[in-house]
Amino acid sequence: MDVAVKKLTWEDIKDFPEYHGRTEIVDGELVVSPLPSRKHQWSCQNLALVVVPFVRSRDLGRFYSLPVHVILDDHVNYEPDCCFIAKDRMQDEESATYEGPPDLIVEVISASNRRHDTETKFRHYERYRVREYWLVDRYAKWIEVWFLEGGKYRSLGRFTPGQRLVTRVLEGLELDPAQVF
Repeated sequence: MDVAVKKLTWEDIKDFPEYHGRTEIVDGELVVSPLPSRKHQWSCQNLALVVVPFVRSRDLGRFYSLPVHVILDDHVNYEPDCCFIAKDRMQDEESATYEGPPDLIVEVISASNRRHDTETKFRHYERYRVREYWLVDRYAKWIEVWFLEGGKYRSLGRFTPGQRLVTRVLEGLELDPAQVF
């Protein structure tokens, strides 16, 4: 017996209830992750406490540390932990979605989905041209910054507490990873 498989899009899931966790589409397949732990959310909040004032003081755009559905194409959308969208690339802020690549995406690695963040999302963010991707490992206490150059990610470094994080998208940001952990 033949089985028809339909690749999902945002339109198929946009009205799903959000209480069950993070809802993403990866290559047309529904991926539901549990809600992040409070410690995970705390890392995102700490990051936002440093980045948001920097972005606001320079009127650079918006840094979101709460869920934003990022639609990279019909069959690939994610809900990153944090993202930054430059002022000149802003879209309707009444929408829960952002279509296209943000300028910066931050993912805090969870023990349950390390490979998803470090391989699958990495590959998609690079392919869809997210200018910068930060991986935050709260267990090992480092933040790795990847910058898109020539269509490929290049590491700007893995930064640990006591160091100053280097970023090209938010150039001039004073961030010691200790502030996140």
